[in-house]
Amino acid sequence: MENNPILDAFALINPLSEKTRKEFGSIISFDYFPKKTFLLEAEKVAMTLFFIQKGLARAFYNHDGNEITFYLAIDQQFIGAVPSLFNGKPSKCAIQLIEDSEVYSFNYQEFEACCGQNHDLETAARKLSSMVILREQERIESLRLYAAHERYLLAEKQHPGISQRCPLKYIASYIATSAVSLSRIRAGKQ
Repeated sequence: MENNPILDAFALINPLSEKTRKEFGSIISFDYFPKKTFLLEAEKVAMTLFFIQKGLARAFYNHDGNEITFYLAIDQQFIGAVPSLFNGKPSKCAIQLIEDSEVYSFNYQEFEACCGQNHDLETAARKLSSMVILREQERIESLRLYAAHERYLLAEKQHPGISQRCPLKYIASYIATSAVSLSRIRAGKQ
C-alpha cells in the first residue's frame, strides 16, 4: 500500500522494513464517511483503531442525557475506544465524525498479530503508546491545574484550527467548561 499515512506515521516514530510495511499495509483500509457518522456506538465492543486523515472526530460519553466530549482527533490523528480494544468489553463511549472525513482504520487484533511478527512495528507501537500516555497526562494536568482559558489554548495547540471547525459545545465539553464561558474566553482572545 503506497502513500499510506498510517504507515508513514509509524515509520516516523520507528523505521519500518518493507516486509512490515507490506504486512501492516494489508490490514489497513480506507473509507470516506459523512459527518455525524458513528465509527463506534456506545455499548458496542471496539474492534478497530481509526486514523482521521482529513476531517474531525470526537469520542464522548452520554451521562444522564448530557454528552461529554473527552477526546478530539483532527487531521492526521488517531482515535479509538482504547479500554474496549484492550479488554474486549463494550465501550462506554461513542466515536462520531464531526466533519465529512477520510478515515483509515485497522482491526486491533490483526494489528497485535502483525506486531508479534514484526518487532519494528511493535517498537513503533510502544513508542506511540508512550507519546499518547504523555499527552493524556498533560491533558489530565490541564484539567486539574489550569484555568479554562489555558485549557482552551492547549486544545488549540494540540488540535490546530479546531475552533474554526468544531462546534463550540464540543470544545467546551472537552476543556471542561460551559459554552458560555468558552464564548467569553474566545471573545477576550480575539
